[in-house]
Amino acid sequence: MWTAAIVHQDPPFHVCFPSDRMLAAWRAIERKSILLPDYTIRESTRAKHVRFKVSLADGLVIVIPAGFDHTRIPELLEEKQAWLLRSLREVERLRASMPSPDLQPLQIELPSVGQIWQLDWVETDNACISIREVDGFRLQISGPVENPAAWRAALKRWLIERGKDVLIPWTKDLSRDLDVPIQRVGIRCQKTRWGSYSSKGTVSLNAQLLLLPRELVRYVLIHEICHAVHANHSSQFWRLVRQWEPEADAYRSQLRTASQYVPNWLRSNY
Repeated sequence: MWTAAIVHQDPPFHVCFPSDRMLAAWRAIERKSILLPDYTIRESTRAKHVRFKVSLADGLVIVIPAGFDHTRIPELLEEKQAWLLRSLREVERLRASMPSPDLQPLQIELPSVGQIWQLDWVETDNACISIREVDGFRLQISGPVENPAAWRAALKRWLIERGKDVLIPWTKDLSRDLDVPIQRVGIRCQKTRWGSYSSKGTVSLNAQLLLLPRELVRYVLIHEICHAVHANHSSQFWRLVRQWEPEADAYRSQLRTASQYVPNWLRSNY
């Protein structure tokens, strides 16, 4: 069975670990008193050049083409040192400005559907967290609300249920509009994938799409529905995506940094 997916970064990847030759190259650079940041290497079968990515979610990620000589990475890091330091400082600045994941949010904004939910927190003796929708876009969260792990998990479940209410009918409506049949739509909450399409005709979507701007969500839905026609990322596939969404290239680029819309309390619940 094959699966095509949109991830927070372009697939497919393989995480690589340092070889003895690479460790030797690191030590040679360290002898020059150059500070090497922590990073992850991901090997992509689709990459043609080495790419450096810095994000809140993943820190520094180095994407390399398949078969690339890993011992060259420390040298490339040295060449990019000034840019890397600026980028990593900016990420740390943003991280420092974000609220603690243990801080109870007072509202949850869902730009994809134009909703802002206000949150009321009520400490009770109940063993489990319960969430009740009251007075329109307001949630009452009760139970052991001083337990961050418990309320984060409960809010994640609530987000998944909202995703089922919104994303499933939205996807089915688009499928009918585009005259491309799909078999099923599923909703989960994942760290890396915004959506995927399987050979069984199932569109799987990330509930966190609700946190993104509406135009980005619509692009993801169209992208996955197009996989029902082309089970790949061929030129024919992208032609079809652009036919149904002329701004597809711009949205695809924006999607690479869309994890910024995910609140800190949800990031820590993966």
